[in-house]
Amino acid sequence: MADGAKGTRTGSKTIVFSDVDGTLLNSEHRITPLTRRAIERVQEQGIPFVIVTARGITGTYPMLDQNDISCFVVTYSGGVILDRERRVIYHRGFSKADAQEIIGFLSFEGFDVAWNAYSFEDWVTPDRSDGRVRNEERIVMAEAREGTISSIERDEVQKLLLICDSVQTPQIEARLKARFPQHAIARSSDILIEVMPAGTSKANAVRTLCDLMGADLSSAIAFGDNYNDVPMLEAVGRGYLMGNAPAEIKERISLQTLDNDHDGIYEALVGEGLIDRVS
Repeated sequence: MADGAKGTRTGSKTIVFSDVDGTLLNSEHRITPLTRRAIERVQEQGIPFVIVTARGITGTYPMLDQNDISCFVVTYSGGVILDRERRVIYHRGFSKADAQEIIGFLSFEGFDVAWNAYSFEDWVTPDRSDGRVRNEERIVMAEAREGTISSIERDEVQKLLLICDSVQTPQIEARLKARFPQHAIARSSDILIEVMPAGTSKANAVRTLCDLMGADLSSAIAFGDNYNDVPMLEAVGRGYLMGNAPAEIKERISLQTLDNDHDGIYEALVGEGLIDRVS
């Protein structure tokens, strides 16, 4: 469901899209000085820089505020898109009944999963004392609300985030895909699985924004490091995989840059000729 475009169109031929965790942020969950400088330089040239993340709204803006970054933001892997003024210009989700069915299935199967449900700025989890949830709160610099699916006010859930044991993640992902083929299910790390409405993906979000901004998808540049980034990297003209990506993905994506601890975004943008190297 879309609210309609409220942002301005741009004549720029290039848009830079970037994932957050493992890409924009280093292993300490910080933006390096050179990466921050790269963002500043492309924006000074009128080139839009867009965040494309699986994070929720409340887990994205603290990081942007901390680094004084203003930009379009894709959250929930495409479930909600916001303009530079933080107005929602697009959103889609599934019903609370659908979310409850998925959670019930996980419980019935006996999987050890810490589930989190997101509806716009609301982040709900059944047990905030769970160490896995606490760690997620620390990383995104936001707090969940302890509650149930029924406690969510609006009947639109953009995403379920399942925090799993790394050994069980592939099995849980496979079982969910077999049971709920009508939903988009993707691994975003070795312990994280995202469940979203069918058609929700970073790739589709990138296509939507290019259309809204009047930009050519084939001229867009994107950066990512994990499984849920692959469709986005394949959708744009120049999709860069970070050096810290899993080996399996490196066999699939040929265009690669340095890892997130060694300014991979900065180095790629210098190589693309979009910014000058800092002397």
